[in-house]
Amino acid sequence: MARRRRRGSALAAAGALAVAATLGNPTTSNAAALPGATAPPPAPPSISRPTPPMTWRPCPTPEAPTLQCGTLAVPYDYAKPSGAKFTLAVSKLPATGTPTGTLFFNPGGPGGEGARVVPFVAAVVPPSVRERFDIVGWDPRGLGGSKPALQDCNYLRLTLPTSGPVDWVAARSRSEAAVAAANRTCMTRNAGIINYLGTNNVARDLDKLREAVGDDKVTYWGMSYGTRIGYVYAILFPGRIRAMVLDGNIDPKGTYAGLAQGGVALDSALTFMRQASPAVHKSIMDTLQGLDAAPIDLGGGVRYTRWDYLTTMSGVIPSEESWPQIKGFNDTVATARLDTPEGAQARTRLKAQTGRTDQNLGGAFSVVNCLDYADRMTPAAQEDAIKRNALVGPVFGGLITSEYVLGCSGLTVRPDPVPTTNSQANLARIAGLPVVVANASNDGSTPMPWAMRMKASFASSTLVSYVGAQHVIWMLTPSTCVNDQITNYVVSLTRPPGGVCAFAPAG
Repeated sequence: MARRRRRGSALAAAGALAVAATLGNPTTSNAAALPGATAPPPAPPSISRPTPPMTWRPCPTPEAPTLQCGTLAVPYDYAKPSGAKFTLAVSKLPATGTPTGTLFFNPGGPGGEGARVVPFVAAVVPPSVRERFDIVGWDPRGLGGSKPALQDCNYLRLTLPTSGPVDWVAARSRSEAAVAAANRTCMTRNAGIINYLGTNNVARDLDKLREAVGDDKVTYWGMSYGTRIGYVYAILFPGRIRAMVLDGNIDPKGTYAGLAQGGVALDSALTFMRQASPAVHKSIMDTLQGLDAAPIDLGGGVRYTRWDYLTTMSGVIPSEESWPQIKGFNDTVATARLDTPEGAQARTRLKAQTGRTDQNLGGAFSVVNCLDYADRMTPAAQEDAIKRNALVGPVFGGLITSEYVLGCSGLTVRPDPVPTTNSQANLARIAGLPVVVANASNDGSTPMPWAMRMKASFASSTLVSYVGAQHVIWMLTPSTCVNDQITNYVVSLTRPPGGVCAFAPAG
């Protein structure tokens, strides 16, 4: 949920661009993309301490010659402000005109790194936003260029048959031990930091960043998992928000078990694609059927399987501007079966696509989710969720749900549950905040019911919905109905009329 991992690392603004690059050149990474406490976590006294101003240095890149970089020290534990510190990696593209503030963003995940995608986000937002706002992204604590960072916390793949029917309950059982072992390695290797990586602390870090850049109030675009950071920030610091766009929404009333509800989101997106772009949908299903019957031998003992293909498609289906390129990629898959020079070239391209993970299992994704939610699913509950979603979502449901439910296996983290909007006290704290909630009807990562709960949680919010499958919709669809409403809100705090925006085909 953008490196298009599922809900998650949307690296959303970069997502459509990165995914498009993947389809055009399959050797490129397909970088695409729940509650606990009933009262807001107390803001420790350290939060009110002055934060030193950011010091920026030039760090230009070819696509962003004015890019600046900096760091910010934040405590592991906000209750112990003099203790050990994380050093957050932060990047900024200055406003093209006279800045009136900063647009902070989080690209999703958990696990998405914001500092390196600042140039992509800046290229996506409209000129009126670029003129008035510095664009700032950061790598959350423990991730990417922030130090110390997680080590040996790998994203994982399930143990699945390459062809034929799948017994998803058996697949869960086969995979559990390996997942638990990998997660235990992650725990052991990162024992000193792992319990401090939850979203409560990330939201507090955002407030430190706001203070460090000199903004009285935050302007924030939360994409996918970034909406969790956003609503938690709102509960913690309701008086420090200028504007907040929650785009591709996590359930603010959810549980860890509730993640499984998102396991059928990709099948919902496929259903919409079948209606809106039937030729592309047929191309996907035909290619998948062929791989199900016969994986492609790429040489050297490597095969391109249906799981490799579904990992790529899980990134591009929620990125509508990538749909016109899907058939070309499927042609590459078909060509790879030929004993010709063109077939050899296609096999070389596909070899770079094998063995990838979609980053819904293990790594920072599982660590943060298992910190943010204290509930755990029994094996029987896991099996029930998998069987149910495999029926409702016959293409992706069993796969995605199995990844979600196994995420906490072997992780003995100390939960730091995020506040939820099940609490009347929390609802009262955020009731007057005119945030904008944005979501697609058939979002391929975060289902519309989650957005409806987010909208209901903020009594003064506006819902901008879009008929489509796009995950994260502001400036990632050509819909002027979506884009103009949200842009005007961010720039001038004009409250959007909201409502349902029609499908706007890419290209």
